[in-house]
Amino acid sequence: MDHFSEEQQTRYDWYRRSTLNKSNVRKLIQSTGTLVTPQVAQMVAGVGKVFVGEITERALQVQEMRGEHGPLTPEHLRQAYQMYKDDKGNVGAARPLRGKRLQL
Repeated sequence: MDHFSEEQQTRYDWYRRSTLNKSNVRKLIQSTGTLVTPQVAQMVAGVGKVFVGEITERALQVQEMRGEHGPLTPEHLRQAYQMYKDDKGNVGAARPLRGKRLQL
């Protein structure tokens, strides 16, 4: 962090202080018909925060590649999400064990 520019340090400080509202995350998960413990809601909120951070960083890269300045636009975010999907695959596409039993 000693090598951060002032702008990067400010962004990092905002990122550290930001949170996803755990009660809203819990309601969102429960809307799928799943009961959620506070610990699971906290974990999902943390993972969601990391995801939002990754998309935001990619959107800033998109903005820089285009030579644009100012606030991020929805188009920057859409292209960043597309880049994320191209690199990582579809979000939520994981199928652990694909219905197979784990042999111990």
